[in-house]
Amino acid sequence: MELKIYNPQEEGFLKEIDWNYEELKIEIQGKANDYMNLVYTADQVKDAKKDRANLNKFVEALESKRKEIKKQITEPYSAFEKQEKELVGIVNKAIANIDTQIKGYEEATRQEKLEKVKEIYAKTIGGLADVVTFDKIFKESWLNVSTTFKSITKEITEIRDKVDNDLFVINADTSSFAYEMKEEYLKNFDLTAAINKKQKLEETAKQKAIYEEQLKEEEEQRKQRSQEEAKKVVFAGKSTEKPVKAQKPVKAQKPVNTEEKISTITFRCTVKEHNFKEVNARLSLVQKVCEEFKIIDPKEEL
Repeated sequence: MELKIYNPQEEGFLKEIDWNYEELKIEIQGKANDYMNLVYTADQVKDAKKDRANLNKFVEALESKRKEIKKQITEPYSAFEKQEKELVGIVNKAIANIDTQIKGYEEATRQEKLEKVKEIYAKTIGGLADVVTFDKIFKESWLNVSTTFKSITKEITEIRDKVDNDLFVINADTSSFAYEMKEEYLKNFDLTAAINKKQKLEETAKQKAIYEEQLKEEEEQRKQRSQEEAKKVVFAGKSTEKPVKAQKPVKAQKPVNTEEKISTITFRCTVKEHNFKEVNARLSLVQKVCEEFKIIDPKEEL
């Protein structure tokens, strides 16, 4: 099959359109310059409109002729284009039929090779099949005609050995984040990513411990402040008189000459230091109602 153009011949195609371009250009440029330098007065608006209409008519005449010439030139091409596309359509139908059969054959070949690759995988991967699944390591390039079964076997073997060694390293790790390391590793079989995961978790745990220790200290300080505030509330308004010194007897007022019976009370009071102020205040009140009040030095009892 060969395309032959009978008319026009190669040398017979229209090379250019011959017209009075230069002549018109000189004339038009001269008149255009006159109009560009022309200034109309208010009384000449009617003339200006007339000149504009004449110029527009000339432009329309030029454009009309251009479109006419274009139509004359493109009509033969349009007819040729339509016929050519019709022929292309006929050929494309034949191509589509062949292409469908080729793709079907290629797909069948790919499926056949895929099954053989799966067999190689099953024989090579060993006990790692549960974690190194076929879908995780499969490459579409393995099904290319140029990829040999030998190279595929070698690649799967390398993956198996690498994963086996990496898991040995992870399983030997005594970190509390060994599980998270392995979980990260099994995503893409990237040992560096697994190690980075562990380091990140360790840093997070460290920061968390520091934070919790700070919270604990703040809580202890809060409790201490709360206790101090509670003491202030307990002793608010109570006497803050200084304790009576034991070595200086307190002289009571002379008893009033009455017939009321007087009794002597002797007691020992043992007080914790933080309650001493309150006890001292109580003793001061007792002192005020006693006929005689004396604090006995422990040495005097001996």
